[in-house]
Amino acid sequence: MQRMTDVAPMFEPEAESMPAEQRAGLQQERLRRLVDRLLAANGVQADRLSQAGITTGADVGLGDLPRLPFTGKDDLWRGYPFGMFAVPQSEVVVLHGSSGTGGRPTLVGYTRADLRLWARVCARALAAAGAGPGSIVHNAYGYGLFTGGLGIHQGAVELGATVVPVSGGMTARQVTLLRDLQPDILTCTPSYAIRLGEALAEAGLRSGLRLTAGLFGAEPWTGALRARIEELLGLRALDIYGLSEVIGPGVAAECTVAADGLHVNEDHFLVEAVDEAGQPVPDGTPGELVFTTVTKEALPLLRYRTGDIAALRPGTCPCGRTLVKMSKITGRRDDMLVIRGVNVYPSEVERVLLADPALAPDYLLVVDERGAQLRLIACCEYRTHRPPPLPRPNELESRLREELGVGVTVQVLEPGSVPRTEVGKAVRVKRWAGGEPPLPGLS
Repeated sequence: MQRMTDVAPMFEPEAESMPAEQRAGLQQERLRRLVDRLLAANGVQADRLSQAGITTGADVGLGDLPRLPFTGKDDLWRGYPFGMFAVPQSEVVVLHGSSGTGGRPTLVGYTRADLRLWARVCARALAAAGAGPGSIVHNAYGYGLFTGGLGIHQGAVELGATVVPVSGGMTARQVTLLRDLQPDILTCTPSYAIRLGEALAEAGLRSGLRLTAGLFGAEPWTGALRARIEELLGLRALDIYGLSEVIGPGVAAECTVAADGLHVNEDHFLVEAVDEAGQPVPDGTPGELVFTTVTKEALPLLRYRTGDIAALRPGTCPCGRTLVKMSKITGRRDDMLVIRGVNVYPSEVERVLLADPALAPDYLLVVDERGAQLRLIACCEYRTHRPPPLPRPNELESRLREELGVGVTVQVLEPGSVPRTEVGKAVRVKRWAGGEPPLPGLS
């Protein structure tokens, strides 16, 4: 496939390539303003700051950030629906939300200024993917309460590109629009990118498209899955990161030049990586991402623990951006499986399975809870047009044991057995406590 080697233009070059010392001064000024706004809001974050001896933003420097109190999803749940907002409800012009563990809702709000900020950081991500005025952005993220579709939509408009708001699902219609409109940028979840690639191949449209890059997020995905997406769609597959509590997509994104980490828009979102005890980890060491939203108005958050695991790496990218980079998300703190005392993230299993070119990129991990000990079953499929030789399940099991340090049972099922995701995020893990198996043919 053709690679984009020219430096992608920046949407806001003064911010994206700002010298580190200058950015630190800006961050400190914005952090102090945030503390003042939180104290004035008289909410749970104000109480924690007061308990920490903080009475004004002037008490805080950038170096004090690791000693300030955390916030977490529990705070948003307890404050539902409007208890965490820092502005009058009359200033909130948009609400978005998602359901978390157990279906408990998380609600976030935006002022007009928040929407402008969101559009700008999404425009930065699209520009880093090579988009600009004249681009056509095929946006297959879901629209609605989920922040993905509308965030990218607003960013494309801000950038001056033409956006096709097709949303998720209706794959046959997506294929028609990709053929007829010839977009250069595709945005969707990585699992749906695979589904689109398969559908395009079935329609005989693997070649002849103008797609040059795609921004794929909302799910953790591996380098192996990147290679499969690029093979199917003939584009540069880039990661984009965000979460509704921070702002939505656009918190960080990869560039076409390096594609080796996501540039965090740290002039608006201060980022840290911490261990389970909340202590900072060294640069390059995986830890839980913590964000502070220094410029958001409706729902400003101080040191929000995301549950996402990644590593941070400062420095200047070949593209010219000086923003700190975060690695791909390797997993979530609450997605970690403990199998016979060994911690396993689904992405680690994915990396091993997708390294084999004979396997399809669709898989499901089943945690078998029926016996005295948990058993992890990796359900996968051979590709329809698979190159020889075909790996045997015991060979795959040996590779997984070597990589993970724990036994994983592999079952290779008939093509089409593993469910494909049309709308929303892919389901990678199911539990089997009894009764019928989660997938036909599973034993």
